[in-house]
Amino acid sequence: MSKGKLRTIKKRIESTNSTMQITRAMEMVARAKINKVQKGLKFVRLYERAMERALIRAYFGDSNHPDSGGEGEILLVVSSDMGLAGAFNAEIMKAAEREVAKSNVIHIVTVGIKAESHFKKSGVPITPFSHFFDTPDLDEAAIIVDDIEEIMDSKNASGLKMVFSSFKNPLAQIPKTVKLLPVEDFEKPDNDLFDFEPEIEVLYEEVLNSWLVAKVLQGLYETKVGELFSRQAAMKNATENAKNMIEQLTLVRNKLRQSNITQEIIEVVNGAEALNG
Repeated sequence: MSKGKLRTIKKRIESTNSTMQITRAMEMVARAKINKVQKGLKFVRLYERAMERALIRAYFGDSNHPDSGGEGEILLVVSSDMGLAGAFNAEIMKAAEREVAKSNVIHIVTVGIKAESHFKKSGVPITPFSHFFDTPDLDEAAIIVDDIEEIMDSKNASGLKMVFSSFKNPLAQIPKTVKLLPVEDFEKPDNDLFDFEPEIEVLYEEVLNSWLVAKVLQGLYETKVGELFSRQAAMKNATENAKNMIEQLTLVRNKLRQSNITQEIIEVVNGAEALNG
């Protein structure tokens, strides 16, 4: 019976050790990717602010801002393709569900397997982008925006919102919902005397599209960085838990082995005494 227990504990130690090797490798992969993507996020944020300044100038240069009309909103939900990142994706889905509950969402555009699998049975039409990128770039963000604009035109939607994970620091990734369309009223800049080429009506539409691409790209980057930090933390915790479990199992195994040795010694001594008696 004791030998059977020893074999069982040995198998548990071996399987836990294999799991620990996997979690440690995934932690190292996430750490290696973080530096590259986090550097890109810095420049993406600068690009988004620059495009917003251009949009503000074009917004106040164009005196005609017709009502978008239409009914219902398009919701863009940005998640990850992979799991094993703690509660990272679950928090994004909760924020998206709250937005669906309180708004008239007529179509959902999902980025990432997790968002697609969550909303594909929601009853709301979805357009998924899964396994779309490893590191986000401008072209991919532009493809998403082009598809969203086509959906808005075909469904005569009145607005667009984006749910993503806002990256604050390695320990804080906070789900955030931003309204993209119609654009909010901006604060008028002090120096608003600009000459526009081509005509402001044409330029405003082009700048608005570029600003949308910049906002979506920022959402993709923020979510990607948050995903990597969350996965790194989750895999580090999993590795530590596996290590602790191996230590506990090893202690139990040693105690059981010592108990077996003691029992065998007692049996030998008892046998010797029986022969001498």
